[in-house]
Amino acid sequence: MNRDESKIKDEYHTLVRDVFEGVVREVNSHYPAERSVRLDWERIREFDKTIAKTFLRNPQRARGSTAEAIECWNEVDIPDSIVRVHNIPDEYQFRVGKQRTIHLGRLITITGEVVEMDGVKPFAKMAALECHQCGTLNYVPQSYGKMIDPHACEGCEKKSGPFLFRRQQSELLDYRKVILQRADTNLDDDPPQLAVYLTEDLVDRIGPGDHVSLVGYYDTGRIQKKSVLQTYLETWDIESHEEGVLADRLSPDELADAICEEVEAKQDEDPSSFGADREAIIETLVDEGVRRKEVESQLEDLIDQKEISEIGGGKLMVT
Repeated sequence: MNRDESKIKDEYHTLVRDVFEGVVREVNSHYPAERSVRLDWERIREFDKTIAKTFLRNPQRARGSTAEAIECWNEVDIPDSIVRVHNIPDEYQFRVGKQRTIHLGRLITITGEVVEMDGVKPFAKMAALECHQCGTLNYVPQSYGKMIDPHACEGCEKKSGPFLFRRQQSELLDYRKVILQRADTNLDDDPPQLAVYLTEDLVDRIGPGDHVSLVGYYDTGRIQKKSVLQTYLETWDIESHEEGVLADRLSPDELADAICEEVEAKQDEDPSSFGADREAIIETLVDEGVRRKEVESQLEDLIDQKEISEIGGGKLMVT
C-alpha cells in the first residue's frame, strides 16, 4: 500500500469514528435488527472534499472503504453494515430520463413517481455455484438479471455447465424491482421510466403512487442483448425516508378499522368538540408507522362508502 492510499484509508477511519461516531454507535446499539448507516454527504464534504468527491464519482469504492472502516472499528460490532448516503449536491439530482451517459457509474438522485412494484424476492448477491463435473463451489458476484456463471471452474478448470446454484452457501438479500416514471411532465405519451432496485431494509419504504427522491448508483446491466443499453438505479437511500414507516403495513380492512377507531376515540376524548380533526387522525396513524398516502386513500374510501362523514372544518364523524 503506498502512502497516499494509506492516508485515504486513515481518513475513512476518522470519518467513521469522529464525524459519524453517533450515527454508527446508534446503529450498533440496534444491531442486527438495524445495519444501515446513513451518512449526510454535506457532512462528508465538510470533513474531506476528496472523500466527498469519491462518493459521487466512484461510489462503490468509497462505500466499500467506509464499510471496511466500520468493520475495523473495535468499539462497535457491525460486520455487515450497509452504508447509505443522502443529501448529495443539486447538480447530481435529476428527474427520470434527465440522467445521461456521463452519469453512469456515478451516485445520483432520481425523482419520480412509483408506477409499478414487483414483490419482494431473494437476490443472490454472491452466488455459490457447484460444478457438476467435480463438485467444486465457485463463488461469483452477481448483478441484477441473468445468473452469471464462472468463466471456468476453479477446481477442474472446465468451462462447460451446468453449474448448480447452492442457496445455503450463497449470500442472499431481500430485493424488489420498482418502475419509476417522470412526474409532472409535458410529455403526453410514454413518459420516461427507469428500473429501480431496492434491497434490504428499503424494500418496504415506498409504495405505488409515491413521489420519491432516490439516491443510488446508476449503471448498465452486465448482460445486454442490444447496443442501446438497459440502465438501472441501485438505490442506496431514500431522501423522503421516514423511520419506521412501511408500505402496506396494515391490510385495507385493518386500516379502515383503525381509522374508525381513532375517529371515535378522538370524539370521546373531547365530547364538546363536534367531530374529530381529520389531520389529527392522519398524524396519529402516521406516527404509528402507517404511510400517509395509505391513510389518506383509505379515509377517502370510507367517506365515499359513507362509513365516515366529513362535516366541514376538517372534522370527521363515524356514521
